[in-house]
Amino acid sequence: MRTIIYGDVHGCLEEFQRLRSELDIEESDREISIGDLLDRGPFSNEVLQYVRKENIELVLGNHEYKYLRYKKHDELFKQTGKKNPMELNDEKLNIYKNLSDEDFEFLASAPFFLKIDNLTLLHAGITNKIDLDNASKKELESLTRIRNLDANQKTLALGQTSFGSRHWSEWYDGGEGIIVYGHEVFDKVKKDKYSFGIDTGCVYGKKLTALVVYDTKDPMLNYDIVQVNGIVF
Repeated sequence: MRTIIYGDVHGCLEEFQRLRSELDIEESDREISIGDLLDRGPFSNEVLQYVRKENIELVLGNHEYKYLRYKKHDELFKQTGKKNPMELNDEKLNIYKNLSDEDFEFLASAPFFLKIDNLTLLHAGITNKIDLDNASKKELESLTRIRNLDANQKTLALGQTSFGSRHWSEWYDGGEGIIVYGHEVFDKVKKDKYSFGIDTGCVYGKKLTALVVYDTKDPMLNYDIVQVNGIVF
């Protein structure tokens, strides 16, 4: 059985379909997206519907989580009149309004991380201090955002710099297994000692990546990288 992990799709339906065609999907394959199906590209709602139709699993990305949080505030507003503190631009509001109840049920069922033997899938990053099996809600939410850590391995905000800071994957000690993640765009797959970064910027006209793992007990030993070119919108 192949475990096939997809990088950030971001509304690129045609490219996603081409990638699955290149992979020649079989019934025994296990397919998983590491999040950010939505936003930026032209077919966000259609991508989500396609993933549901094809029984592809989802690990929650920050973009999916944003719509779940917005919906929670929206429902609270309808009940209490308390203003939604979140704002969506017109494009995102249109995506939100076209998400069905079934779409939201699917998103709400998606985990922040998924472990398969020695393989761990999450959207963005982790620190060595996070124990996934006992993580707090705040720690789980951080898995959708973490990028860089300072010299004390504390999370830096987006755009924040600090002397001695490095990408989280360069600090990671392998305690949670081999991690496959997306979120941050790389020109090519970022392979570190205990991780693969597979967001290769399809929505920016670069590539959409699938990591194909043949042995989840030893993911670094036997894998393939399959890619298709993106289209500039």
